[in-house]
Amino acid sequence: MYSFILISTLIIISGLIAFVGDWIGLKVGKKKVSIFGLRPHYTAVFITIISGILIAAITVAVLTISSNDVRTALFGMEELKQKLSDLSREVEIRNIQLSSMKEDLQQKSSQLQEIEEKYRKLSEDIKEKTVQLEELISIRQELIKEKEKLTEEIEDLNATIKALYSGIAWIREGEVIFGSNEQIALTVVQGGKTIGETREELIEFLNEASDKVLAMGAKKNERTNQVFIIAQKEFEDIIEKIYNSDTGKEWVVRLLSSLNVI
Repeated sequence: MYSFILISTLIIISGLIAFVGDWIGLKVGKKKVSIFGLRPHYTAVFITIISGILIAAITVAVLTISSNDVRTALFGMEELKQKLSDLSREVEIRNIQLSSMKEDLQQKSSQLQEIEEKYRKLSEDIKEKTVQLEELISIRQELIKEKEKLTEEIEDLNATIKALYSGIAWIREGEVIFGSNEQIALTVVQGGKTIGETREELIEFLNEASDKVLAMGAKKNERTNQVFIIAQKEFEDIIEKIYNSDTGKEWVVRLLSSLNVI
């Protein structure tokens, strides 16, 4: 709306100035008035030129007063050019900085990829070493169990050796009750029972045999306070064999003397 009013005003003013200039020129031509010593014809032309100049001047003045953009275009062009030049240089500097930052970013990206690759390899190494460590721990535990088992067997062997030496001494000093490899007792055990039931039945059998041997004059071992010295592994193997057999199968268990009993 403002632009329409401004343009309409300029058209009206320009028309009035043209009309007045033409009217003055017409009057001057008729009266043959001379300005600045000019001929009447040239005086009329001069008045027309002045009218055109007034139209242009008034148009520029009105536009300058009413529009900030027109004032800037007429009087601030050099400043705009300087600002545009400064902005262009700043944009160029920013582009250079941006290019440098892109190169830095590319370099950092390459470094990051290298670090990620190293991290991946380290993770794989750690995983592999962890598996190896777990295997070593498992082997160590098995070795500990084997050591404990061997220790028990050594203790049983030592007890057997001591019992043998004691038996030799008893043989030298006393009467032989049971000779070497002689049957002390015998029982029948049925297979298919639980391990606990089979163990209880064999222990009861050994207790009855112990009572029998003690009644015949045998003595208990001083260290174990037992009449019979049986390796624990051998005892457990017998229980396992009977337990794994078919239900109802009968096993004849014989208790033999491994050396002379006095």
